Amino acid sequence: MTATPSGMIARAVRLDDPAERARAVEIVAQGIPDIPHLNWLFGDLMSPRLARWFAEVELNPARQSGVNGAFTESGELLGVVVWSAPDHVKVSPLPEQVEEGRELIGGNEAFMARFKENGDAERNSSRVEDSASVVLAAVAPEHRRSGVLQVAVRPVIEEATARRLTFLLRAGTRELADAYTRTFGLIEGESYTLTDGPTVQVLEWRPPA
Repeated sequence: MTATPSGMIARAVRLDDPAERARAVEIVAQGIPDIPHLNWLFGDLMSPRLARWFAEVELNPARQSGVNGAFTESGELLGVVVWSAPDHVKVSPLPEQVEEGRELIGGNEAFMARFKENGDAERNSSRVEDSASVVLAAVAPEHRRSGVLQVAVRPVIEEATARRLTFLLRAGTRELADAYTRTFGLIEGESYTLTDGPTVQVLEWRPPA
């Protein structure tokens, strides 16, 4: 647990706590439509139900690592960062989540094409094997632009630094990329533009050789 100068506290989100997980799911579901590459990925399929389904899958209660939060001193969760690292154990979606995904997405060809394009672009933008990478980040609407995201992301960067892992963060807007560059001293690597979609800036920190 890390106390920050802003008075917010950064720590892992307790996904085994039903109330804390429910709040995390709510924040992520609200934020997904505003994440450029995810909004592009889901396209016309985007809906509040799909956003909640995606949040439920990412925040599987069996997940043991890779979910950080920014909290007030009284314990209110304000922002969530989902991230990956080489030693994180992947958790499969629950059977009911798989079934709901089939109902929401099915075999939508446009989605499948975008899914492949996005995956290929992410892999090609950085070929570093040992990296910590932000998967998605979201802040409660009423607390955006108040430093919450920086509080939640900082421990991920600190852990990557301590473990000498390359840290990767993909920003879907110029404003966000500039903010992360200023705040954390990240370096811009490659960028890629998705078909009829946003240009994604790949920001990184690499451990000294």
